Amino acid sequence: KLILLDSLLQELTSLQLHSVVTMLIDKPGVLAVIKVEHLVLPSGHKNQSLLEQTDLHKYQEEHKIPDNFCRKNKESNIQMKFSCWPCRIVIESVVALRDHLSGGKHLENAANPVDYSEYFIDTALNGIWKKRKGVKRPLEETRLSKRERTKKNKIARSIPILTQYTEEKYEETETYFENGLRKVRPYHFTFTTHAKGRWVGDKLFDVFAREFRAMEPKEYARCIEAGLVRVNDKASSVDYRVQNNDFISHNVHRHELPVTEQKINIINEDDDWVVVDKPGSIPVHPCGRYRHNSMTFILAKEHGLKTLQPVHRLDRLTSGVLIFSKSAAKARLMEQLITAREVEKEYVCRVVGEFPEEEIVCEEPIEVISYKIGLCVVDPKGKDCKTTFQRLEFKNGVSIVKCWPKTGRMHQLRVHLQFLGFPITNDPLYNSEIFGPEKGKGGDIGKSQEQLVQDLIKYHTVENWINSGEYEASEIVSETEIIENLDKIEVKSEIKEEPSIKTDAEKQKLSEDLETCAPFCDPNCGECKLAYKDPPPESLVMYLHALKYSGDGWSYQTEMPNW
Repeated sequence: KLILLDSLLQELTSLQLHSVVTMLIDKPGVLAVIKVEHLVLPSGHKNQSLLEQTDLHKYQEEHKIPDNFCRKNKESNIQMKFSCWPCRIVIESVVALRDHLSGGKHLENAANPVDYSEYFIDTALNGIWKKRKGVKRPLEETRLSKRERTKKNKIARSIPILTQYTEEKYEETETYFENGLRKVRPYHFTFTTHAKGRWVGDKLFDVFAREFRAMEPKEYARCIEAGLVRVNDKASSVDYRVQNNDFISHNVHRHELPVTEQKINIINEDDDWVVVDKPGSIPVHPCGRYRHNSMTFILAKEHGLKTLQPVHRLDRLTSGVLIFSKSAAKARLMEQLITAREVEKEYVCRVVGEFPEEEIVCEEPIEVISYKIGLCVVDPKGKDCKTTFQRLEFKNGVSIVKCWPKTGRMHQLRVHLQFLGFPITNDPLYNSEIFGPEKGKGGDIGKSQEQLVQDLIKYHTVENWINSGEYEASEIVSETEIIENLDKIEVKSEIKEEPSIKTDAEKQKLSEDLETCAPFCDPNCGECKLAYKDPPPESLVMYLHALKYSGDGWSYQTEMPNW
């Protein structure tokens, strides 16, 4: 009886969902069901191909639509989505569809339909709506940049434009130099985002606890109840259910980590390009716990270059050639050359052990096993990769090696060198015994990939690093790295003691620092009550340097690094 009752309840739930959608879509020509196949191209880029589309009104006559209707089939890589004709958008979940159909924007568009003959669904790319060739956008839109259109949309929706998105952002804090480091005074900052499809229907607290790791869950709960987390510019609660297109903001007291004070050398500047020699420890653009201590902000504030577009990226600890464009059009041009592998890249590194004298070519595929912490391993299921290595010198147990990466996978040089058994000497991630006694040589990590990720998350925290032997030895990188994005450094919201303060002199220094920084302190900020050691400047660089980037008719190169 219980089994029969459960079956009837499931059938009733399905019928109720079916009737809700049918009631809202009472005529054809409003929504379509599209079938999409997820593909990985030979170049390694991901793509989505539209296989077929059916009017939703007709589709419901023969099929039921459960809540997991849009879940991708991992075996066939097929995913079902919805396409809204009046709004010309693609919707990727049933919950988001319900909210969309009851939203004011959809009702307005449905009441004022456009001439659909001007549009078509691109059958080769994810079912995205496009205008047919020869059909021009209104003159006003053609004159607006993407940033200007975003500003216009925010004004139309009464969304406040924060200072951090204007020229005033460069004045929101102070930069100062101390002990060979570039430091930033703490400042208040508001993170903003629109609700993602997977968040819709979930509690606000659950979204923050699941999606973000900069704070502990109970600290997120405190921020929500204190009004620091707002939805549509209004105070909310931990039990609030996220709605489609909600605008969520979180005001934090931001503490940036220090970077080297080394001067940025401009290799070349003309009407289209700016090429610099990036010092180690400085990220290319704002990310994680870095904003004013990023290349784009430093170049804007200190060199007056406020409209730069990075065309490629280097790991934060990697130094060397970094190319910026002065326009989005030129940036896309260079990105296309790099994607087509028409740009030759040359790196130099210092590795553990005696690297073979002959040229070595490594073509092991690399897979990202955790985007959350930015971790890659050699895996047969990974993307194709190719790197050529040539030893330049061997001395005192370390080798200087030149590297020519043919492809541009995440951490490619570091992972290939680890696989060959010659990790970069001060690589904080891939030259670690967390990968096993052989440190991942030959792809042997001695544990599952899931366990490896958990071990790295557990070990690589600020507190563990400050009190580690490696920190004192400073052969490996400082507290500012270990893992290279927002989610890689855990900041504990409650710490009962301050382990980095060990002597009366250090306690006195902390007291003096707090008095000096009083205007910049927030009594509700846990980090304001902590004292971190300064990382030794020499530990803020990894021995990996982008020596040269070149293409047809152009070449940019730096001097060899001093190490």
